[in-house]
Amino acid sequence: MPPVSDDEAAALAVFQKDIGEWDADLEVTPYPGAGVNRTAGVAINRLVGGRWVVSDLTTESGFSGHGVYGWDPAQRAYVGIWVDAMSGGIAQGTGTWDEASRTMTYDFEIELQDQMVRYREVTQTLADGTQVYRNLRTMPDGREHEVIRATYRRRG
Repeated sequence: MPPVSDDEAAALAVFQKDIGEWDADLEVTPYPGAGVNRTAGVAINRLVGGRWVVSDLTTESGFSGHGVYGWDPAQRAYVGIWVDAMSGGIAQGTGTWDEASRTMTYDFEIELQDQMVRYREVTQTLADGTQVYRNLRTMPDGREHEVIRATYRRRG
């Protein structure tokens, strides 16, 4: 692994809290006014090369997704990609970490059916280590709709 600067090491240290196996309780509301679909799942997060968190999520409902998150020293920003069984596109985003609230926020874009879709991923780590994830899609009127709320609890 190439050497990392002190700034990069500090940025990468943020990911240590995410590594491991997690039980997930998910609430999915696909569009405003829709009923809430509940499912449970498992996320397995591992660190690759000391730089990248590779996340695999599977749920009881048959959903599966794969993300890669890390620190890009050239951009001086957190970056991520996400692919899943629901779409044929690759979502790409950049993120920020707020130490005070222990919250990681990514702004993502993905092209779906010749349309650019924007959404935010907001993950807050609570004092007990539980993580609360929110997926917020920007609607045509500019408001955000919470598509997914997931609560992750570390296994074991």
